Amino acid sequence: MNLHKLIKASPLSPDFSEKEFEIDLPSKCPLCDTAYGEIPLKNYYISNYSEEFLYSLFFCPHCHQCFIVKYSVFSVSCNFPDNGVIDSIYPKSLHTTDFPEQIKQLSPQFVKIYHQAELAETAGLTEICGIGYRKALEFLIKDYAIHKNPDAAEEIKNKPLVKCIEQYITADSITTLAKRSAWIGNDETHYVRKHETLDFTDMKSFIEAAQYFISMDLVVEKAASISPK
Repeated sequence: MNLHKLIKASPLSPDFSEKEFEIDLPSKCPLCDTAYGEIPLKNYYISNYSEEFLYSLFFCPHCHQCFIVKYSVFSVSCNFPDNGVIDSIYPKSLHTTDFPEQIKQLSPQFVKIYHQAELAETAGLTEICGIGYRKALEFLIKDYAIHKNPDAAEEIKNKPLVKCIEQYITADSITTLAKRSAWIGNDETHYVRKHETLDFTDMKSFIEAAQYFISMDLVVEKAASISPK
Protein backbone atom coordinates (compact mmCIF):
# COMPACT_ATOMS: atom_id res chain seq x y z
CA MET A 1 0.00 0.00 0.00
CA ASN A 2 1.38 3.41 -0.96
CA LEU A 3 1.99 6.00 1.75
CA HIS A 4 0.45 9.47 1.42
CA LYS A 5 2.46 12.63 2.05
CA LEU A 6 1.72 16.34 1.82
CA ILE A 7 4.35 18.15 -0.22
CA LYS A 8 4.89 21.58 -1.77
CA ALA A 9 5.67 21.92 -5.46
CA SER A 10 7.02 24.81 -7.51
CA PRO A 11 5.40 25.74 -10.82
CA LEU A 12 7.27 25.48 -14.11
CA SER A 13 5.37 28.50 -15.37
CA PRO A 14 5.64 32.05 -13.97
CA ASP A 15 1.85 32.36 -14.20
CA PHE A 16 1.36 30.06 -11.22
CA SER A 17 2.51 29.98 -7.60
CA GLU A 18 3.80 27.28 -5.27
CA LYS A 19 1.06 24.92 -4.08
CA GLU A 20 0.52 21.81 -1.97
CA PHE A 21 -0.26 18.29 -3.19
CA GLU A 22 -1.04 15.09 -1.36
CA ILE A 23 0.90 12.37 -3.15
CA ASP A 24 1.35 8.61 -3.09
CA LEU A 25 4.94 7.68 -2.29
CA PRO A 26 6.53 4.91 -4.40
CA SER A 27 6.77 1.65 -2.47
CA LYS A 28 10.19 0.66 -3.84
CA CYS A 29 13.14 2.02 -5.76
CA PRO A 30 12.97 1.08 -9.46
CA LEU A 31 16.76 0.90 -9.68
CA CYS A 32 17.60 -1.47 -6.82
CA ASP A 33 14.11 -2.87 -6.04
CA THR A 34 14.52 -1.99 -2.34
CA ALA A 35 11.48 -1.08 -0.23
CA TYR A 36 11.11 2.68 -0.17
CA GLY A 37 9.30 5.33 1.84
CA GLU A 38 11.31 8.55 1.50
CA ILE A 39 9.79 11.94 0.68
CA PRO A 40 10.88 13.60 -2.59
CA LEU A 41 13.79 16.02 -2.77
CA LYS A 42 12.20 18.38 -5.29
CA ASN A 43 8.72 18.80 -6.76
CA TYR A 44 7.55 20.70 -9.83
CA TYR A 45 4.14 20.90 -11.43
CA ILE A 46 2.84 21.83 -14.88
CA SER A 47 -0.62 23.30 -15.31
CA ASN A 48 -2.45 24.41 -18.43
CA TYR A 49 -5.73 25.16 -16.61
CA SER A 50 -7.41 22.01 -17.98
CA GLU A 51 -4.99 19.46 -16.47
CA GLU A 52 -1.99 19.25 -14.18
CA PHE A 53 1.00 16.95 -13.87
CA LEU A 54 3.43 16.77 -10.99
CA TYR A 55 7.04 15.59 -11.21
CA SER A 56 8.95 14.57 -8.09
CA LEU A 57 12.64 13.76 -7.73
CA PHE A 58 13.49 10.98 -5.26
CA PHE A 59 16.82 9.80 -3.86
CA CYS A 60 17.29 6.17 -2.78
CA PRO A 61 19.60 5.87 0.27
CA HIS A 62 20.21 2.21 -0.50
CA CYS A 63 21.66 2.45 -4.04
CA HIS A 64 22.46 6.20 -3.89
CA GLN A 65 20.68 6.94 -7.17
CA CYS A 66 17.84 9.23 -8.14
CA PHE A 67 14.59 8.53 -9.95
CA ILE A 68 11.60 10.60 -11.04
CA VAL A 69 7.91 9.95 -10.47
CA LYS A 70 5.28 11.53 -12.70
CA TYR A 71 1.90 12.08 -11.03
CA SER A 72 -1.52 12.64 -12.53
CA VAL A 73 -3.25 15.32 -10.47
CA PHE A 74 -6.90 15.27 -9.35
CA SER A 75 -8.83 17.89 -7.41
CA VAL A 76 -10.82 16.71 -4.40
CA SER A 77 -12.33 20.05 -3.36
CA CYS A 78 -11.29 23.66 -3.05
CA ASN A 79 -10.67 23.15 0.68
CA PHE A 80 -8.15 20.34 0.26
CA PRO A 81 -4.84 19.93 -1.63
CA ASP A 82 -4.96 18.25 -5.03
CA ASN A 83 -4.13 14.55 -5.03
CA GLY A 84 -1.16 13.18 -6.95
CA VAL A 85 -1.55 9.59 -8.18
CA ILE A 86 1.50 7.79 -9.59
CA ASP A 87 1.35 7.74 -13.38
CA SER A 88 4.83 6.49 -14.25
CA ILE A 89 8.32 6.12 -12.81
CA TYR A 90 11.63 6.81 -14.56
CA PRO A 91 13.85 5.01 -15.21
CA LYS A 92 11.83 1.84 -15.69
CA SER A 93 12.75 -1.10 -13.49
CA LEU A 94 15.10 -3.58 -15.17
CA HIS A 95 14.74 -6.25 -12.50
CA THR A 96 13.72 -9.72 -13.61
CA THR A 97 12.63 -12.93 -11.88
CA ASP A 98 15.40 -14.86 -10.19
CA PHE A 99 14.62 -18.51 -10.91
CA PRO A 100 15.92 -21.45 -8.83
CA GLU A 101 19.25 -22.93 -9.85
CA GLN A 102 17.54 -26.16 -10.93
CA ILE A 103 15.48 -24.25 -13.50
CA LYS A 104 18.51 -22.29 -14.73
CA GLN A 105 20.38 -25.54 -15.34
CA LEU A 106 17.41 -27.38 -16.83
CA SER A 107 16.40 -24.67 -19.31
CA PRO A 108 18.67 -21.63 -19.62
CA GLN A 109 16.82 -20.61 -22.79
CA PHE A 110 13.54 -20.49 -20.84
CA VAL A 111 15.13 -18.13 -18.33
CA LYS A 112 16.59 -15.93 -21.09
CA ILE A 113 13.32 -15.65 -23.05
CA TYR A 114 11.20 -15.12 -19.90
CA HIS A 115 13.49 -12.27 -18.80
CA GLN A 116 13.20 -10.63 -22.22
CA ALA A 117 9.40 -10.88 -22.02
CA GLU A 118 9.49 -9.28 -18.57
CA LEU A 119 11.54 -6.36 -19.90
CA ALA A 120 9.08 -5.94 -22.77
CA GLU A 121 6.23 -5.85 -20.27
CA THR A 122 8.07 -3.29 -18.11
CA ALA A 123 8.56 -1.12 -21.18
CA GLY A 124 4.80 -1.17 -21.75
CA LEU A 125 4.93 -3.51 -24.77
CA THR A 126 1.95 -5.51 -23.53
CA GLU A 127 0.83 -6.52 -27.02
CA ILE A 128 4.00 -8.53 -27.66
CA CYS A 129 5.27 -9.67 -24.24
CA GLY A 130 2.64 -12.43 -24.14
CA ILE A 131 4.20 -14.01 -27.20
CA GLY A 132 7.53 -14.04 -25.36
CA TYR A 133 6.04 -15.72 -22.30
CA ARG A 134 4.43 -18.34 -24.55
CA LYS A 135 7.78 -19.09 -26.21
CA ALA A 136 9.47 -19.31 -22.80
CA LEU A 137 6.84 -21.84 -21.69
CA GLU A 138 7.59 -24.07 -24.68
CA PHE A 139 11.29 -24.20 -23.83
CA LEU A 140 10.60 -24.93 -20.16
CA ILE A 141 8.16 -27.77 -20.83
CA LYS A 142 10.12 -29.36 -23.67
CA ASP A 143 13.42 -29.20 -21.77
CA TYR A 144 11.71 -30.80 -18.78
CA ALA A 145 10.14 -33.48 -21.01
CA ILE A 146 13.53 -34.20 -22.59
CA HIS A 147 15.09 -34.44 -19.16
CA LYS A 148 12.50 -37.05 -18.20
CA ASN A 149 12.55 -38.81 -21.58
CA PRO A 150 16.03 -38.38 -23.09
CA ASP A 151 15.49 -41.12 -25.68
CA ALA A 152 12.59 -39.18 -27.18
CA ALA A 153 14.44 -35.85 -27.40
CA GLU A 154 14.09 -35.35 -31.16
CA GLU A 155 10.41 -36.25 -31.16
CA ILE A 156 9.74 -33.87 -28.25
CA LYS A 157 11.53 -31.00 -29.99
CA ASN A 158 9.31 -31.32 -33.08
CA LYS A 159 5.98 -32.14 -31.41
CA PRO A 160 3.34 -29.40 -30.84
CA LEU A 161 3.48 -28.17 -27.25
CA VAL A 162 0.07 -29.42 -26.11
CA LYS A 163 0.73 -32.87 -27.61
CA CYS A 164 4.09 -32.89 -25.84
CA ILE A 165 2.39 -32.06 -22.52
CA GLU A 166 -0.20 -34.78 -22.96
CA GLN A 167 2.32 -37.46 -23.91
CA TYR A 168 5.37 -36.71 -21.81
CA ILE A 169 4.32 -34.77 -18.70
CA THR A 170 2.93 -37.11 -16.07
CA ALA A 171 2.43 -34.82 -13.05
CA ASP A 172 -1.18 -33.59 -12.99
CA SER A 173 -0.27 -30.22 -11.48
CA ILE A 174 2.31 -29.44 -14.18
CA THR A 175 0.04 -30.77 -16.94
CA THR A 176 -2.86 -28.53 -15.86
CA LEU A 177 -0.74 -25.40 -15.51
CA ALA A 178 1.19 -25.98 -18.74
CA LYS A 179 -1.93 -26.67 -20.81
CA ARG A 180 -3.76 -23.59 -19.56
CA SER A 181 -0.67 -21.48 -20.12
CA ALA A 182 -0.39 -22.80 -23.68
CA TRP A 183 -4.05 -22.02 -24.39
CA ILE A 184 -3.68 -18.43 -23.20
CA GLY A 185 -0.37 -18.14 -25.03
CA ASN A 186 -2.03 -19.16 -28.28
CA ASP A 187 -4.56 -16.36 -27.77
CA GLU A 188 -1.66 -13.91 -27.59
CA THR A 189 -0.71 -14.79 -31.18
CA HIS A 190 -4.17 -14.97 -32.77
CA TYR A 191 -6.61 -12.36 -34.09
CA VAL A 192 -9.58 -13.83 -32.20
CA ARG A 193 -9.18 -14.77 -28.53
CA LYS A 194 -10.82 -17.95 -27.24
CA HIS A 195 -10.40 -16.97 -23.58
CA GLU A 196 -11.61 -13.37 -23.34
CA THR A 197 -11.34 -13.14 -19.55
CA LEU A 198 -7.70 -14.29 -19.42
CA ASP A 199 -4.52 -12.59 -20.60
CA PHE A 200 -0.75 -12.82 -20.34
CA THR A 201 -0.79 -11.94 -16.62
CA ASP A 202 -2.73 -15.16 -15.96
CA MET A 203 -0.31 -17.07 -18.17
CA LYS A 204 2.61 -15.65 -16.17
CA SER A 205 1.15 -16.85 -12.88
CA PHE A 206 0.55 -20.33 -14.35
CA ILE A 207 4.09 -20.50 -15.76
CA GLU A 208 5.58 -19.42 -12.43
CA ALA A 209 3.59 -22.11 -10.64
CA ALA A 210 4.58 -24.73 -13.23
CA GLN A 211 8.29 -23.92 -12.90
CA TYR A 212 7.90 -24.21 -9.10
CA PHE A 213 6.48 -27.74 -9.37
CA ILE A 214 9.16 -28.67 -11.91
CA SER A 215 11.85 -27.28 -9.62
CA MET A 216 10.52 -29.26 -6.67
CA ASP A 217 10.39 -32.42 -8.77
CA LEU A 218 14.04 -31.94 -9.70
CA VAL A 219 14.93 -31.49 -6.02
CA VAL A 220 13.10 -34.71 -5.12
CA GLU A 221 14.82 -36.44 -8.03
CA LYS A 222 18.21 -35.36 -6.69
CA ALA A 223 17.35 -36.53 -3.18
CA ALA A 224 16.16 -39.91 -4.51
CA SER A 225 19.48 -40.41 -6.28
CA ILE A 226 21.39 -40.39 -2.99
CA SER A 227 22.20 -43.90 -1.88
CA PRO A 228 22.20 -44.74 1.85
CA LYS A 229 25.55 -45.70 3.32
